[in-house]
Amino acid sequence: MNAKKVSAVKKAEGSGAEVKRLFPNRNHNGFHDPFVLLDEFFVEPPNEFAPHEHRGFEAITYMLEGHFTHEDNLDNKATVGPGGIQAFNAGKGITHSEKPGKEGLSRGIQLWVNLPQNKKKSEPSYQFIEADKINEKENDNLIIREIADDNSELILNTKITYLDIKAKNDTSFHHNLDSGEVSVIYLIKGKIEGEYGLEAGEGLLVEAGENISLTLKKDSRLIFLRAKAHNQEIKLRGSFVE
Repeated sequence: MNAKKVSAVKKAEGSGAEVKRLFPNRNHNGFHDPFVLLDEFFVEPPNEFAPHEHRGFEAITYMLEGHFTHEDNLDNKATVGPGGIQAFNAGKGITHSEKPGKEGLSRGIQLWVNLPQNKKKSEPSYQFIEADKINEKENDNLIIREIADDNSELILNTKITYLDIKAKNDTSFHHNLDSGEVSVIYLIKGKIEGEYGLEAGEGLLVEAGENISLTLKKDSRLIFLRAKAHNQEIKLRGSFVE
């Protein structure tokens, strides 16, 4: 399997929040087209992400624990709980804030996906999906939540597969990428053994068309992403993707 192993880097974001950023960071100062950024974030009140502007990409926030309130200049305001999703298309420009629940830790995954060039000036929009609306599949060894795929309620401008995978036992996970498809794997918890051993907070940027084979230890949990590259330059300028 042709892939690059990357370790997430801790950094401060917002007003007192902390993230573990898989990319871009000092270990991989680049992207994985069409994926622009992947953070595991940690924030407790009174810390927050104060109002700020975005444009040129779509952001998906998937909550692992706690609550998160989104408010924007389109008059959207919603609070997502554990296992829920909120997403926005920044399009030609959106201003929003994000605040944790009133007590305890709010933790989740935020993913930025580049917009195709012909969607860069699209109207901004917001989506909110409760945890019980997300499809979940289970077999003897794995629990798989389908955050984004053909059966998901999440509507995006870029077709992606986004899975939350939990290992009930020592087991394996296999997936073959189509030509032009890339993948990102981020280990939230546990351990992956084999050709590319991973600990929590590490990930793989898998090249197009590869056959993915992972050996998961019991109770491991990972994020699996798949998409076809846009093959357009990603220009990250602060909170904008040109």
